[in-house]
Amino acid sequence: MDNEKTYDMPYVGCLMGSAFQRLTVQLEAALKRVGLGITAAEYMIIRALYSRDGLQQCEIVDMVGKDKSSICRSVAALAKKALVRTEPVSYKCIRVWLTDKAREIQPSVMQIATERHQALLNLATRKDIEAFVRVLKAIVD
Repeated sequence: MDNEKTYDMPYVGCLMGSAFQRLTVQLEAALKRVGLGITAAEYMIIRALYSRDGLQQCEIVDMVGKDKSSICRSVAALAKKALVRTEPVSYKCIRVWLTDKAREIQPSVMQIATERHQALLNLATRKDIEAFVRVLKAIVD
């Protein structure tokens, strides 16, 4: 036993997973508090469309970092809620557009985005966050 090497680094993957879960729970609570009636996954899609309306689902997959099937389910749910409309681009791909109803809730969505951003800034300096983002991008790439 004395000759065995121990793993003394933090369990980065576990910590990242736990952090993601915590952030998702906090986001879901904020969405519920404001009464938007959307999930965290739907919120992420709407935020992506606010920055560039008319994205194809495959572009949303790349922007949001979720798998194609979960994006498809979330887009379908948003369409049922009349927050997006879709149009086929090809037999494999659809384009997603915000509706007027989605534009009406934009101030509330952006308020939540600002609150979540400020909560993150309260945890670390901007420099620390920039370094963390660089590491996360390196992991993803």
